[in-house]
Amino acid sequence: MTLEPITEDDIARLTKVFYATVRKDDLLGPVFNGKIGTDDQVWNEHIEKINGFWSNIFLKTGRYMGNPMAKHVGLPEITPAHFTRWLTLFKAAGAKTLPERKQALFDQTANRIARSFQMSLAFHFDKDDTKPNPFEELGLKRPSVRAAKGLD
Repeated sequence: MTLEPITEDDIARLTKVFYATVRKDDLLGPVFNGKIGTDDQVWNEHIEKINGFWSNIFLKTGRYMGNPMAKHVGLPEITPAHFTRWLTLFKAAGAKTLPERKQALFDQTANRIARSFQMSLAFHFDKDDTKPNPFEELGLKRPSVRAAKGLD
């Protein structure tokens, strides 16, 4: 059986349901609403930007020109728990809006993206090693600044 290609409509349905849930979530809502705001128009603009991100990934449209990693590195409150919740809510939104095989493609890609973001955050987290790195529990740790300088 051939998988129908992911479409712009698939992306829009998924992100609409996903972000409606995120905005109300006890863990993710404060982070997203704190950064994006609570105004519906601002959220619609954010969702359209994220639709462009997914469109780039699956449809190679070139609609997204941002740097999502840089946006996340600037959020020191993010921990592995945030990624776990993000993935859980994303999978649930996919289950509500997409055929199973399309959802599986989104989930697989989202897992890779989350892992990549966490690796980057682990590397950038508190570069002077003064605070515990929440990503160490995942086996992700930036090499010690002291060790890199040969001081350990």
